[in-house]
Amino acid sequence: MRQAIYHPWLKGRGGAEKVILEAAKNSEHETTVFTLFYDEEQTFEEFKDVDIQVIGSNAQPRNFLDKGLRFGLGAMIKKLPLEDYDALIVSEAGIGSLIAIRNHDIPVIGYVHTPLRPALPEFKQTYRAEKSVFTRPIFDIGIKIYDILERQAWKHFDAVLANSQLTKERIVEKGLKKEDEIEVLNPGAELVEETSDLGKYFLYPSRFRRYKRQDLAIEAWKQAETQDFDLVLAGAAQEQDYIQELEGKADSSIKFKYDLPGDQWKEQFKNAYGVLFLAEKEDWGIVPIEAGMYGKPTIAVNEGSPAETVKDRETGFLVEADSADIAEKIEAMIESREKAEFMGQKARENAEKYSWNNFGQKLDGKVKQAAGK
Repeated sequence: MRQAIYHPWLKGRGGAEKVILEAAKNSEHETTVFTLFYDEEQTFEEFKDVDIQVIGSNAQPRNFLDKGLRFGLGAMIKKLPLEDYDALIVSEAGIGSLIAIRNHDIPVIGYVHTPLRPALPEFKQTYRAEKSVFTRPIFDIGIKIYDILERQAWKHFDAVLANSQLTKERIVEKGLKKEDEIEVLNPGAELVEETSDLGKYFLYPSRFRRYKRQDLAIEAWKQAETQDFDLVLAGAAQEQDYIQELEGKADSSIKFKYDLPGDQWKEQFKNAYGVLFLAEKEDWGIVPIEAGMYGKPTIAVNEGSPAETVKDRETGFLVEADSADIAEKIEAMIESREKAEFMGQKARENAEKYSWNNFGQKLDGKVKQAAGK
């Protein structure tokens, strides 16, 4: 059986790119990944072992307008060469679904990381505020047009898989599919053979975007009694103005690490004492599961998907998006190494349920079902 996967761009080491990579690696089916932009230097190195087909000029997306026109509307007129494929998986993290408008001659499975975040009610005003006075009208019109096109595209999804219960709820709230038409298939995490001792730093591993709230981590860290521990903020350097703000707020105990290669990324997890994850209403957020694979407890906000994956006071702490509450839990973890080790062990047990191999097998099953194989 041959399957095609479409994702608009492979340009970083984010959660969506990781899912695409592991779906290809762990599938029993012959797989081709179609994309409009592939940056092999910035995304996961393992993509070099995957059959990647770039459709178009392979020009990098520049801004939200370019993304909307070239990767959104432009995708609507693209015809993928799917004659020899049995099914198409559309990776939907915002505008991916539009490819289905012209490409639905074979069964189409939507794997949804998130509906377009700027179009969601809880995020729309935040994204709008980031635009200039001149571009806000364009943003407003673009969102309205996208809502219409999105509904048309989703009509061509023969099956829909959501990465979390929260994402499923958002799909239903938008009226894109009914609840009984959506199944939840959580992404996996890489199994680690050996965990390590607890080091002398806390790790917040996430790309630098405002909604990831690294600023909240810095504020909490500076309030806490952290003894001789450090805070390491590591991830893809995506918003330079935000990074400059963060660096201006940091003291000498707060370290920044940008765009780490895979082996160094793993070392950061391996040697951490604990992990922070404070993203705003994250759709899935693989960080608590990755932390658990390394036997590390996570302090996470009690909103979005961490509420699904972190067991409070067992595999870590669930906190409010409040610096004082976060600081208190950082101190509690530092003060009781025994408690931190216990939670790390429980986090490992919990994380083992989320292997990429299990994810690949379940996804293969859904593709076969949709294709009638």
